[in-house]
Amino acid sequence: MVYQIAIDGPVASGKGTVAKSLARKFGFLCLDTGALYRGITLFFLDHYVDINDTVSCNRALHEINLDVKCVEGATFVILNGEDVTKRIRDNIVSTTVPKIAKNPEVRAKVREVQKAVGERSNLICEGRDITSVVFPEAKFKFYLTASVESRAQRRLLDLQSKGDPTPIETLREQISERDKMDMTRSESPLVQVKDAIVLDATKINAYQVVKRMEKIISKELAKCGSYSGTY
Repeated sequence: MVYQIAIDGPVASGKGTVAKSLARKFGFLCLDTGALYRGITLFFLDHYVDINDTVSCNRALHEINLDVKCVEGATFVILNGEDVTKRIRDNIVSTTVPKIAKNPEVRAKVREVQKAVGERSNLICEGRDITSVVFPEAKFKFYLTASVESRAQRRLLDLQSKGDPTPIETLREQISERDKMDMTRSESPLVQVKDAIVLDATKINAYQVVKRMEKIISKELAKCGSYSGTY
């Protein structure tokens, strides 16, 4: 039997950091859903694909060979044979990905990758429709959130480490706009499903979030009687 740990939440809430830590702890594969959308977005940007042109979008999606490598809790994105893991974190990709991610055909392509991995491996998958659409029957469902201010600060530190000078005022605006787009889109909007365990990371750090999740997951896996600590 394979298990899925599904984590949803808004942008910059710390889902990726938490998922990687949990993957190392339990020996599960870690799949960063946002990285998949970013990979497609990067291709669209590089090839000047018009998201509003259905024919162009569908043609581009057929040209995309998207794959992932999960190593020690980290997701490496391979786009048409090239490792684009670093490039997909550029701010231009961050600001463009919401427009690409709401496209139904794009979401369908990403779900293909997610489900294929989830069927063969114990998996931690994070994103914005994981508990509601991709793995609605997951054994573990979490919703990780935080205030806009704390998320902007987190994103600021990340970008500064890469030499990106984007001011925090701009990041606040981008995050608020991203939240609105994610929660109101017609295709698989970000929602908090009823059976998800909600964790607010506004006043606690990633380590504390991970420890809380670890306790919940370990307790339930022990009940199953088949968990040995590694997979």
